[in-house]
Amino acid sequence: MARTTAPLLSFDAAGQIGKTQVYASWKGRAYARRYVIPSNPKSTEQTLTRTTFSWLQHAFAYFPTAAVAAWELKASNNRITANNQWIKDNLALLREETDLNLLVMSPAAGGGVPAGAFTVTPGNDQLQLVLAAPSLPTGWSIVKAHFAVIRDQDPQTQTLYTVSYAEDATSAYDQTITGLASAALYQCAGWFSYLTDTGKTVYGANQRTTGLTT
Repeated sequence: MARTTAPLLSFDAAGQIGKTQVYASWKGRAYARRYVIPSNPKSTEQTLTRTTFSWLQHAFAYFPTAAVAAWELKASNNRITANNQWIKDNLALLREETDLNLLVMSPAAGGGVPAGAFTVTPGNDQLQLVLAAPSLPTGWSIVKAHFAVIRDQDPQTQTLYTVSYAEDATSAYDQTITGLASAALYQCAGWFSYLTDTGKTVYGANQRTTGLTT
């Protein structure tokens, strides 16, 4: 039975009616859908989706606060959570992959411009990351460069979630991340946050490459 708020004016409703329709709200947005009895399919495609979704859900928890700011900004514009935005942007990209080559570690948000060249120099259990500054619109400035690395893995079978992060607010935007696994392949990302001429902080899409430690 649906429960209504201010029924004569039909402001709101929640629940099912006659096992035909379901009314609810999500993040303040009302919606209606057909009443269905949930199923639990275990097809190959459904399994891929569930496994990748689970990997993304857990991996996001390992990103430090500074590394998810762009996700939070993009998500706020779409009225969803940062975690849901991360999953939305990456699920279709990774669900049939056996590595993280397509992973979006940080999105464009607020109209930020992408960085210039991104280079990674491997070392002994470490990676040196250098991000080149792009040409900026008039009145813009770089706040800082952000760097993140995660061990390459199969999102269907592996759970090497740990994310290492570094940042640099000074040119030439060069950081070395240490304490990594030996002779291991890492997915590496670099992006800039900017202060616009209107005083807003925005983010450019990440530049991506891989690095193999020695």
